[in-house]
Amino acid sequence: MADQRRETTVALPGDVYERLGGDDEAVAETLETLAADHAELQRSIAQFTDEGGEPPMGEGQAATMAALADFGPPIGRLLGFELEDAEPGRAVLSLQPGPEHANPMGTLHGGVLCDLGDAAMGYAYASTLGPDESFTTLELDVKFLRPVWDQRLMAEATITHDGRTVGLVECDVTGPDDELIAHLESVCMTLRGDDADGR
Repeated sequence: MADQRRETTVALPGDVYERLGGDDEAVAETLETLAADHAELQRSIAQFTDEGGEPPMGEGQAATMAALADFGPPIGRLLGFELEDAEPGRAVLSLQPGPEHANPMGTLHGGVLCDLGDAAMGYAYASTLGPDESFTTLELDVKFLRPVWDQRLMAEATITHDGRTVGLVECDVTGPDDELIAHLESVCMTLRGDDADGR
């Protein structure tokens, strides 16, 4: 793929420049980093859109799991989720929180924890679907058990009830010492035929 980077000149307001310390090199590095992150996010969104906006499903469980391993929706890439392990009916995602994930009190925002668990449960449920099936979440419940600052997190999701149309998925989010940070449950519904189109 050809390098599509472009040079851009940005004029900062005087007060913003002063708040950044008036250091031309630091300002340039900050803007370059932000621009690179923005470009990567745009590429991610474009790829997701080109792929039809839904997890790629293969022919059979093995092909589906391989496709899911390469699949990364924009929200997961934006927040920094990584797929650590997956098998039919189970998925493990990780997150290394940073200052960009914090709430006003400085701890990890609860919405990020919820997103991490929801994504893990989505991977677990999607791993059981056929090539022409999709799914939607009917209900999502999360219980926050302890605060998090910058500890690496693991979210392990498992299908606990797999009905033909409705399934129950549970997820534990743990810290580096296996301490339980949050527990989530999700009720998912499999979509087929016209209901699965565009979903």
